[in-house]
Amino acid sequence: MEPKIKAIIFLVIIVILFLIVIRVKIKSDRKRKELAILSVEHDRDINGDKGEPKSKKSNLWGIPSWGLALLTMFLAFVVMMVVGDIITAIFTIPESNAADLVFYVLYNIIIACGCFYICWQDPKSVWYVPVLCNIMGIISAIVEPNFWISSLWIVICSGWVLSIIASIIGTLIGRKKASSATL
Repeated sequence: MEPKIKAIIFLVIIVILFLIVIRVKIKSDRKRKELAILSVEHDRDINGDKGEPKSKKSNLWGIPSWGLALLTMFLAFVVMMVVGDIITAIFTIPESNAADLVFYVLYNIIIACGCFYICWQDPKSVWYVPVLCNIMGIISAIVEPNFWISSLWIVICSGWVLSIIASIIGTLIGRKKASSATL
């Protein structure tokens, strides 16, 4: 099999497992929320408190940070593979390192922006978001025998550094936003 087909099969398996995990997480969250709502109503009845319970700040669409990181990884991979193949077919760009370089740079920019936004929304996630967003590159660095021989490893590893820097900047801005909101 070609490496692209193997990568797509691997990605499909990861996405299926990811969807199963999200489904289980949603079911467990529903059970916990039902229990929390019942206990809050019980506490209000006992204390005579008419106020609303404090709500936890939700993430984008209610998806946790690790889920957003995996979605970012999937989006960047799709853009790099699918859009890259479409553009090279439309404009008849020959397969070369220059064309690959453009797609890897686009891939790194998408991941860095995703890391920044996720860590800006949830500053505590700075420890795992860059790793989850770059998991495809990390796996390819470990598994692929020609990864360190080609010159593209410089672009991919610089993308890792860029995503770490973007995550740290997002965390710092998110902490400032959170501390100013509590004042």
